[in-house]
Amino acid sequence: MAHEKLRPEFTFDDNKINQLKQIVPECFEDGKINFDTLRQNLGDWAQDEDDDTLEHFGLFWPGKKQARKLAAIPSEGTLEPVFGEGLKPDGTPDTDGKNDSKNIFIEGENLEVLKILQKSYANRIKMIYIDPPYNTGNDFVYDDDFTEPLQEYLRRTGQIDEEGKPLTTNKRSDGRFHSKWLSMMYPRLRLARNLLKDDGVIFVSIDDNEVHNLRAIMNEIFGEENFTGELVWKKRVSPANDSQWFSSDHEYILVYSKDKTIWYPNRMARTEKQNSYYKNPDNDPRGPWNSAAYTCNKSKSERPNLYYPIINPYTQEEVWPRETAVWAYSKETHEKHLKEDILYWGADGNSNSPRKKQFLSDAKKVVNRSFLDHSDVGSTQSATLDFLKLFNRNYFNYTKPLDLIKRLILIATDNNRDEIILDFFAGSGTTALSVLELNQMENSIENRKFICIQLPEELDPKDQAYKDGFRNISDITVERIKRTISSEKIKDGFRIKRLTISSYKKWQDVNSTDVNQVELALDEFANSPLKPDWSKNKLLTEIQLLEGFPLDSKLETTNFGKNEVNQISHDHLETKLLICLDNKIEENLISDLKLDSNTIFICLDTAISNQDKLRLSDKGLIKTI
Repeated sequence: MAHEKLRPEFTFDDNKINQLKQIVPECFEDGKINFDTLRQNLGDWAQDEDDDTLEHFGLFWPGKKQARKLAAIPSEGTLEPVFGEGLKPDGTPDTDGKNDSKNIFIEGENLEVLKILQKSYANRIKMIYIDPPYNTGNDFVYDDDFTEPLQEYLRRTGQIDEEGKPLTTNKRSDGRFHSKWLSMMYPRLRLARNLLKDDGVIFVSIDDNEVHNLRAIMNEIFGEENFTGELVWKKRVSPANDSQWFSSDHEYILVYSKDKTIWYPNRMARTEKQNSYYKNPDNDPRGPWNSAAYTCNKSKSERPNLYYPIINPYTQEEVWPRETAVWAYSKETHEKHLKEDILYWGADGNSNSPRKKQFLSDAKKVVNRSFLDHSDVGSTQSATLDFLKLFNRNYFNYTKPLDLIKRLILIATDNNRDEIILDFFAGSGTTALSVLELNQMENSIENRKFICIQLPEELDPKDQAYKDGFRNISDITVERIKRTISSEKIKDGFRIKRLTISSYKKWQDVNSTDVNQVELALDEFANSPLKPDWSKNKLLTEIQLLEGFPLDSKLETTNFGKNEVNQISHDHLETKLLICLDNKIEENLISDLKLDSNTIFICLDTAISNQDKLRLSDKGLIKTI
């Protein structure tokens, strides 16, 4: 088989470009698209630039073009494992680097992390829930650097020398108040869509400030045809009496499917309160029942076939419906109801119209409603109490209640499948806790898994959380997850990854007209693509992601004499990786290594001779760094 060089990809659009090359190869010249030729091939489907219908409906703002470009700029970062801070499923710290938990917490800037996850998690996420900044004028938005997004993140988090701040306050006095927020949300949502399964769904919490704009950009990204609902969450138990105009008692949750034709929300199990509406006043042996009207809101002229007389079996009187509200059922269906004995004529049998019995034993699960009341899914007050169960003080002002997120998870996912829930504005970690607690309730930790991403936003030394020993938001998130696992004796854990700069060198332009210097720089870059300070664990994770393996892949280590080989595999992938990062590949490894069509061997290019590359490529696919 072939021998390839393993290098980071530099664009997310390679697959789309390759598909286009297969369809219209004549539209490419020197590797670039000739748009004139493409328009000619598209014929009537192409839009004429002189056509006055060129302008189309949509949301436009200063910076939208840059926001689109930002989503397509590949990351120069990667993720590295953080050992000792995560928990194994048995509740012990993963100081030895061995952690089988499939839950992942990632500390890092979410735009960069979403880019890094594109290959490993494309079409793999079942549900996304995010609670982004609401753009109230007092909160923060991510002030993205469009030229060097990773470098800006590193400056913000103190990983390189230049100082910087992670977030900027988006004041209403700023002329780009809405534009900044939209430019922050657009690329993140666009990247998030790529990760959703075809039957996946995204929920986004928002308030009145940006709900109209959010819906517009989500219509563009997910397709207006995939809009599934706008939920209203009544968050307050009592009104805010200090409000100047109206007490803001609710927030919204926008719901979009990846493909509305194949995603349907799960109905909810009936509650005791809902079942309590079923009574049995006539001691029916079939048990408690509720009743429904036997007429509908159609008139005699609209539904003449539903205007007919029926007989009251108790009085033997002929009963007609009103001409403005005919029967809800045809004569044939009415005869069936008589045989089934499901008509109720009142306690004394003298009612002017029957009601149809609906038995509790036949009652199905409850359809989801667009209004979520705090009595069912919690309030802002109960969210605070959720947090105070684990901490002496509340460090967050606007957390969501656990019951609200649990409800969304139950709507979107099944409890008998290995499904992933992603939250890339993790905040206090409510999504992670909801997944853990639901699995515990259902006694099935192999089902739902979470990936939560949180920026390590630095805390103000004046904050109480800082005084209590926390230095950034992600520290609190991790601690809350740990305390939940410990206090509720949850038999599951989580791994921690951190955003960092790639182990691969970045090409630097040579400011010289000397051909020898340019050739020397090219040779050095080709022969030594890794930075001098690369580390094994970090590079293993980067290779794993470059090859499209999820972060919860299994890592096993085997020794072949002086060489250490790391095997990476995953239950959902047929391919496995064999990685050796030693400086020299010994003869016994080359001889004993078993490769096949589903195995890729990866090593340093300088660690193996060209002859041995050929020997290994005869066994299977080999890639070198």
